[in-house]
Amino acid sequence: MSKASEPIESLYHSVYESLEKLQSQVHDLNEKLDPKDPADIEKLERTQFALQLSKDVLENFVASGKSMTINYDKRSVTIEVSK
Repeated sequence: MSKASEPIESLYHSVYESLEKLQSQVHDLNEKLDPKDPADIEKLERTQFALQLSKDVLENFVASGKSMTINYDKRSVTIEVSK
């Protein structure tokens, strides 16, 4: 696989860093608020999961016709890319 051009590499790293910053914000908010409301807890967990999944998908390309399973502590996600 060839190396991406500089503008593409720059975009990739910018997106990845943005996802990491958002994850950090979720973590900080979770520690500061110590939410008791189940709805708040669920939203924070879903947000954290979505951000981690986004980073994992960004890091691991899935070719057409292939699938990838990502395992987490409480769940797993299978991504299938059709032709």
